[in-house]
Amino acid sequence: MVTTTRPTTAATGAELRGRFRNLLAAERIKLFSQRSTYVLLALAPVITICGEWFTCSGVHFVSASAHAAYDPLRGSFNSGTWGFLMVGASMLGVLEMSREYSSGLIRTTFLAVPNRRRVVLAKAVVVASVTSAVGLVTAITSFITAQTILSGDQLGVSISQPAVLQGFMASTAVLPVCAVLGMAIGTLIRTSVAALFTAVLAPVLLGAIPPNSNQFAATLNNSAPQNAWNNLTSLGTEWDHVGSFPFTALQSWAALAFWPLLVLLAAVIVVCRRDV
Repeated sequence: MVTTTRPTTAATGAELRGRFRNLLAAERIKLFSQRSTYVLLALAPVITICGEWFTCSGVHFVSASAHAAYDPLRGSFNSGTWGFLMVGASMLGVLEMSREYSSGLIRTTFLAVPNRRRVVLAKAVVVASVTSAVGLVTAITSFITAQTILSGDQLGVSISQPAVLQGFMASTAVLPVCAVLGMAIGTLIRTSVAALFTAVLAPVLLGAIPPNSNQFAATLNNSAPQNAWNNLTSLGTEWDHVGSFPFTALQSWAALAFWPLLVLLAAVIVVCRRDV
């Protein structure tokens, strides 16, 4: 009796896309199965409203010269408020990966999906998509809250202005940038505490480099995610301090894309070179 075997064929593009969609669905379930996810996402609009109301209400009490130099775009996306949001997005990204390592669930994940690169990329896509939606809602909330207050002091700006629209888009994009950066750091370090510490402290140290010493130091300083975002949410008034070597808008956008892509690439490489 002769038996025949069916030749094994490579997975088609449609099959690979289908599998990746299933992987995205699984990662989405993991993300929203944690209470910390809901807490961080729910706090974003609340922090924004409170922060913008607190900072913009102070315009009533400034001097006439400070009032004339005030940047209404920077006021609409206050750096203090958005700094908290960036830290929260980084924490969300770190926890998405590090808690799998701490619980041991990552072993099951890699057994189910031997292609570890796809796991890391799926996590990055899910984290980026969720935080992009939150970033959009938060940017709208921030702008409306600030403009409601500032318009009474003749400091209102229109979203149709190119510089204002650029600031709005940068504020929407900076949260997924920080989240993907945090997720990649969580993949590299694996330990939750160390990864959280690194994800929060590393951008701060990068942005604290003295920017006026030389061109290289200024480039490192300006490329920090928050500083690049600051540059994109500025009208360039006297109230803004751009330093001796300011970034252009294109350079700032490139900086926002560079760091998460670089660290994510490192994470994809490293995750395939170690046991777990």
